[in-house]
Amino acid sequence: MEILFKFKENENLNIKTISVIGDFNNYNSEKGKMIKENGDWTIKINLKEGEHKYKFLINNELKLNDPMANIYFPDDNEELWSVIIINENDQRLYNNNQYSVHIDSYNITSNVNNEENFINKKIFNIFLDKKVVTRFAFSKITGIHSVTIAWYTPVGELYEFTENNLFNPEENINEQIKLWFWIDLEEKKIRSICGDWSVKLFIDGEFILEDKFKLSEGNLYSSQGRFI
Repeated sequence: MEILFKFKENENLNIKTISVIGDFNNYNSEKGKMIKENGDWTIKINLKEGEHKYKFLINNELKLNDPMANIYFPDDNEELWSVIIINENDQRLYNNNQYSVHIDSYNITSNVNNEENFINKKIFNIFLDKKVVTRFAFSKITGIHSVTIAWYTPVGELYEFTENNLFNPEENINEQIKLWFWIDLEEKKIRSICGDWSVKLFIDGEFILEDKFKLSEGNLYSSQGRFI
């Protein structure tokens, strides 16, 4: 069955190249290169009967799920993938359930903690702070979702990205689930990259928000994250 894969152009990603990688092309980005037409990146691929896992690879570095997929399965390593299912009659199957997730709060600070009252920071000292930490509180969670955080240097290059699965094992949609993501300022490679950074949040491959912060070598430091 011929499947049209589509990824919408996104000004928040600065897409230069994009590929679809999956079990049907041995996760080879060269075999899944997409072309840009009318603001969309597209490719057509023939899929056989069965379940097919896939993701989009942005600029050969950032992996994202398909926001338009309505089936997501974890693999043996618990990484969540977009899935297309083709039955024996060469028909694509769809999941009719609608799933949700709500962001209650977002914070950026220098410590991983569960306290409710702490200082949000926008300036971090690479010698005094050990981490830049983002914390998200989610509720109204139904189904399973991929949460991806991407960190970008002052020149717009992807430094690293992390993906975690989000689900509510208690099936209580009012229960709040917190996730933390961070970069380690004690790593040598980051100490030469001072300036204005950005961090971007994606849920199921869809861009949600962007925030900016500064890495500095400032000498005079206050607990509020200010340099004098």
